[in-house]
Amino acid sequence: MKLIDSFFKYFGVFLLLVNTILFTSYYLKNKSKALKYFVIYLIITFVILFSSIIIVIVFDVKNNLFLSHFYFIFQFIFLSLFYKENYTKQQRNWVNVIFFIVSTVIIIQYINDFTLFNKFNLLEILLTSFPLIVYSIIHLYNSLSKPGKFMYINAGILIYLSVSSLIFILGNYISKIDSSIAFNVWFLNKVFYVGYLLLILIEWKKSLWKN
Repeated sequence: MKLIDSFFKYFGVFLLLVNTILFTSYYLKNKSKALKYFVIYLIITFVILFSSIIIVIVFDVKNNLFLSHFYFIFQFIFLSLFYKENYTKQQRNWVNVIFFIVSTVIIIQYINDFTLFNKFNLLEILLTSFPLIVYSIIHLYNSLSKPGKFMYINAGILIYLSVSSLIFILGNYISKIDSSIAFNVWFLNKVFYVGYLLLILIEWKKSLWKN
């Protein structure tokens, strides 16, 4: 089972690198504001994921949870901007309001308790993930009245974030229960993440490759 787990782990890193290269190459040739934010999201995610592996393998540091905070915060920032570019004017205003509220709450929380930096911050995960799930549903709704863009990416965000958010929210409790159950739960997260990256790759093949 550990061999399969390692496969999904490193296959995910490989797919993320491939997606980052493909989408970056496309953006450099065909400028798109929405795609710019998604490319930045891919690049930052790859750097964080690669760094987490290096920290464990090279420096033998077992606790790399601090990187998860950068992952959730940057994911929220750039996917919010990505969706904002695909929204109506009124919907963009709501994204701005939510962005301000989330940012303010998280900043205040870390000022009051910096020890949260060394463990899963449940409120941070909820505040940075739930709006993105809502944004993906809104984007799906918008596509009912007109042809939607980035529908495979949107489907991946909706499915993966719905599952992974629950897993990360339960992260502190999972680590305290039976190790085999915890292992299976985190393995499930890797499987869904690979599925998410495959949908991103399909988006490139279906929507961008011909251009």
